[in-house]
Amino acid sequence: MEYRQLTLPVTIGFARRASDFIVSDCNRYVFEWIEKWPSEIMDNFVCLVGESGSGKTHLANIWATRLNADIMKSSADVFNKWYEISSATVTQKYFVLDDADQINDDILLYYIYNTIKEKNAYILMTAKNPPVKWQIKLPDIRSRIATINVIDIQKPDEDEMRLIFEKMLEQRGIKAWHEVINYVCNRIDRSYSSMTYWAQQLNLMMGANKRESLQKLRASLKDAE
Repeated sequence: MEYRQLTLPVTIGFARRASDFIVSDCNRYVFEWIEKWPSEIMDNFVCLVGESGSGKTHLANIWATRLNADIMKSSADVFNKWYEISSATVTQKYFVLDDADQINDDILLYYIYNTIKEKNAYILMTAKNPPVKWQIKLPDIRSRIATINVIDIQKPDEDEMRLIFEKMLEQRGIKAWHEVINYVCNRIDRSYSSMTYWAQQLNLMMGANKRESLQKLRASLKDAE
């Protein structure tokens, strides 16, 4: 029997602790890379790429906490913040720029790039797409941004998906039955956002009564189709 895959939007909060991050084969390389950088890996720029809900902001927060880095969102005030950061009196060396691919100001990106180079500082960018796919119009800036080192969070395979989903439930205090985990994972899109959404839904609907909980789950999945 075939099931239509479901992809649903989700808005979640982000943790900062390394102990809360779910490590599996699909993200182990990235997790270990971030742990080693920059003490063992000499590179001023890193762009952490992954889909929504994949944990890239969580990883960035882990790195920022370890090095006491400044965290910036790609919002309208980034330019003003960066102007202060680039001044000679600021000695901060570590920065996070979340959702860097949402910046639509080529000059600002160029300004950030040059400042990091001049200060020999370190910046961790997060994005859904690698820099080569960013909508940068000016060739000179595009060529520089394209040199930024990229590390990718991969999609989980089916076995990893079940493991990650189970750990997402455990973090919410849910000890779910294996048949529930299998039932959900067989019917949702193989993506972090879908897993996060349904972990939140199960957190709301799971109760002590197994039959009742399964009925609620089946009805909820059916309604979402």
